[in-house]
Amino acid sequence: MKDRLVTIAASVAVTLGLVKAVPEQPKELEVDRLIVRKELIVSDTGTPWEKGFEAHQIPRGIYARSLSDGPGGLWVRSRLIKGEIDDPFDDRFHAIERDGAMRRGPGHISWNVWLDGAWRQMAIIQGEGVELSEVPLDQWNGGTHPGRIRFQTFRPRHGEPLTDALIGQGMMSIGGGGYGGGGLPYPGEVLQLWGGKIEQAPVPTPAAPTVASDDASGDHQYALIAVGPQGKRTPPSPATKAKGLAKLRWGSIDGADAYVVVRDGKEVTGPIRIEGSRKEWADGKAP
Repeated sequence: MKDRLVTIAASVAVTLGLVKAVPEQPKELEVDRLIVRKELIVSDTGTPWEKGFEAHQIPRGIYARSLSDGPGGLWVRSRLIKGEIDDPFDDRFHAIERDGAMRRGPGHISWNVWLDGAWRQMAIIQGEGVELSEVPLDQWNGGTHPGRIRFQTFRPRHGEPLTDALIGQGMMSIGGGGYGGGGLPYPGEVLQLWGGKIEQAPVPTPAAPTVASDDASGDHQYALIAVGPQGKRTPPSPATKAKGLAKLRWGSIDGADAYVVVRDGKEVTGPIRIEGSRKEWADGKAP
């Protein structure tokens, strides 16, 4: 019995010793420099990827990986919010060839969709240097480093992206071409349109707004004027009758950037911009 008690006591002592030997996880860490050689995981589950979305590499929070084992990168779940005070922020794409030579296409932004077991690009914005035929390599220096922006989309039954627009040097090419070749021709004029025609469509006159409610304070008539992005206005819409100050609803008008509300033949608002495809506006103390 005595030996058994000694064994139990020794076991308890060892256990307590082990517990004390394992330090508690710090709640806060303050350092002057943090070096992570392989992975950084910010996740409430402790795992880098959302459960069930490991193949998609959808992060649980923030996951960063160095170049030690395949391509490195930074994955961010949810919003990426950047802020600065008295100093505007910017995003820069730096790229260079391994031999130190210039890379004329340093990076792009793409919008992707998960299809057939991989992320597939749908649309691309890419920055690139101009052709060396335009500015020879020996003339590139700290004072001249010209570039342009290329817009590309993937279209039905095309395996490669088509260039939709090129902008640079105060000139622009736009059109639906470039499949299987070098893309749109670089512009020689301020604006060049390829493979189509320019068609101008006026902003249509809005339909009469719908009265959602009114305060029954007296009859009024309401109409709408649609305003294009360049400030051109349509004629007033047909009028809608209300029995008081009203809450109005209407749908978006193709090409309209803003709307003016007309009450009893007089404009009672300046151009107003309302988000969403269904607009709603209340007059004064309308219910």
